[in-house]
Amino acid sequence: MLNALRIKQLTLFDFYHSLTSLKGLVFIIPYFLFWYLVFDATGEHTVEVLQSAQGLMLSSWLLDDQELALQMFVDRSASLSLYLLIAVSVSPFFIMLAANNQYSSDANRGAFRFILTRTTRTELFLSRFLSVLLLILICTLITSIWALSRAYLQNEDTLLTLSLFTLETFIIIIFYSLPFIAFMSMVSAFAKSGFAALFLGMMLYVLLIIISLWLKPDISYISYLIPSAMKATLFDVSYQNIILSVLALSCYTLIYFLCGWYLFKRRDM
Repeated sequence: MLNALRIKQLTLFDFYHSLTSLKGLVFIIPYFLFWYLVFDATGEHTVEVLQSAQGLMLSSWLLDDQELALQMFVDRSASLSLYLLIAVSVSPFFIMLAANNQYSSDANRGAFRFILTRTTRTELFLSRFLSVLLLILICTLITSIWALSRAYLQNEDTLLTLSLFTLETFIIIIFYSLPFIAFMSMVSAFAKSGFAALFLGMMLYVLLIIISLWLKPDISYISYLIPSAMKATLFDVSYQNIILSVLALSCYTLIYFLCGWYLFKRRDM
């Protein structure tokens, strides 16, 4: 039986530790530096470019969907749509930085032997997952509010409309992050160090991308081997697509999470 209070204590302890330790700073510093550079390089001029004929042609080519490009950059806030596009594109990389050392180093040092005298492996595994999720959630919330404030100051729409779109964007980014956190939980459950988990995670993810692209002409559904196949649905923001995305991404998360839990349960501490 899971102890909710113990899971909460373990989650908050690891979260606070992440804020001051290398495993957390290796994500936090590059993450906010990246978004500072992105926001600094984009502004009203970028919105005008995105909504121009040339910008829409380029967006249509990149998204492979002219109607989606018009919907994102003309019908909705262009800067918030750009934020969503960039956030979804870079999420796998940043989440691998944030989640690469959930279990590897502590398990290899034998630190879990002491912790496991007071908790179970399942509670420990779940609390580390929730700790990373909490870190991602707070950082994403900050950048989402940052993007909202910029869109409002640029008079792209009313505050209510922009706030609702920001909320939808935030939900999409968080649920898109979940499978990658669970994926790195799985990798970290058998890796010997944080660096090894990061390297293996990236290599395994790239391998899955290559396999899906290679076999896609013969097996059309092979692209759904990885969560990135959901991108087109994520960009076409609507209540129906949000519900579909949440359900699909939750399935990815559950599969990766259970595989990681199985490996962690059988790991020699």
